[in-house]
Amino acid sequence: MCDAGDAEPSSDHHANPFFSRRALLIGAGAALGAAAIGWDLVSPDLTATAAGTYLRPCGDSQISSSWQGHRNRTPPSGEPGTDYAVPTGTPVRAAADGVIVDRKDSTTTATGRYLALRADDGNYIRYLHLQSSAVLPGTRVTRGQVIAVSGASGFGSEAGYGAHVHVSLWIGGTPLQLGFTNSVDFENYVQPEDPVPIHQSSTYFWNAPVPANVWTKIQVSSSQIYLAQSAGNNRETGDLTIYLKALGVTRGLQVRAVAEVFNYAGGVVSTSPQPVMEIPATSASAANASTFGHYTLPYFLSGSIRLFAEVRALNAGTTIQQVIVKKNYWQS
Repeated sequence: MCDAGDAEPSSDHHANPFFSRRALLIGAGAALGAAAIGWDLVSPDLTATAAGTYLRPCGDSQISSSWQGHRNRTPPSGEPGTDYAVPTGTPVRAAADGVIVDRKDSTTTATGRYLALRADDGNYIRYLHLQSSAVLPGTRVTRGQVIAVSGASGFGSEAGYGAHVHVSLWIGGTPLQLGFTNSVDFENYVQPEDPVPIHQSSTYFWNAPVPANVWTKIQVSSSQIYLAQSAGNNRETGDLTIYLKALGVTRGLQVRAVAEVFNYAGGVVSTSPQPVMEIPATSASAANASTFGHYTLPYFLSGSIRLFAEVRALNAGTTIQQVIVKKNYWQS
C-alpha cells in the first residue's frame, strides 16, 4: 500500500483540447460519412473532455498491475493506481500540461520517491517509486516533458519493489481532499497511442501531354491511378502528398482529389471531387522551364471507396513529366 502525502494547492484551470492527428481524421471522417476529407472540413467547434487526454509515463509499456488489480488486493491498496513495468532509469514524462506541486526524495514509506503534478484541467497525478526527479515543486511542465526517472524505490530501499512506475489519478482534487483510496483508473484517461503508420512512396515518369482546361486523371504508375481504397468493413486513414513536375506550363495547373464510390462489381456509383489547389507556373514562365508543385490531402475512407487525383492544365502544350506519391496511412 502507498502512504498519503501532503495537501496540494488547488487550480481553477480548465482542460485544454488535445487530439492526435489520427483521431482528428477519424472523427471528421465519421461525421461527414464515407468520403475523403481535408483539414478545411474539420469542424472548428470540436472540444475535448478530460477522458482520453493524458500521456502514459513511459510510452506504450506493459501494465504489470492495473488500477482494478490494486483495488482487488487483500487488503486493498491504499493508493490504487496503474503500474507500468519499465526498467529502472527509464525517462518518465508528464501526462499533461501543469505544475509540479509535490516531490519526495526519500525512499521511505511505501511510495518511495514520488512526484505530483497538478494538471491544468484541475486533476492531480502522482508518480511513485522513482529513482529520481528532474523538476522542483512550482515548475510548470508541458505534456511529454521528462520530469523524472523510473525506479523501484520504497520501504527505505532503492529496490523495495520490482522496477516500475505507479501512476495515480484523482479528478478535481488532491488525495487529501478526495481520499487516497478514491483515485480513478488512469488508463481510462489516456490518449490512445497512434500505431506506426504504413509508409508508401512511388515515382512514375509519366511524360504525358495533358489537354488544356480538361480534368485528366493522374497516372501514378504504368497501370494505376488509385491512391487509396477501402472496401466492405475496412477503413483507411492517412495523408498523402502528390509531387508533380511539368513542362510547358505558362498559366498554371489545377489539382484535385476525387473520392469514388463503387459497387460490388467495381462499377462507379458516385464521385465526390475535393477542393481544387492551384499550382502557378514557374517564375521563368518559359515553355522549356520546369514547374514543380505538390498537393497534400489528409483522408478517411470507409466502405467501398477509391481515391484518385486529377490535373487540369490552364494552357495548351503542358506535359506532366514526373509524379511522386508519398503516403502514410493506417488500416482497420
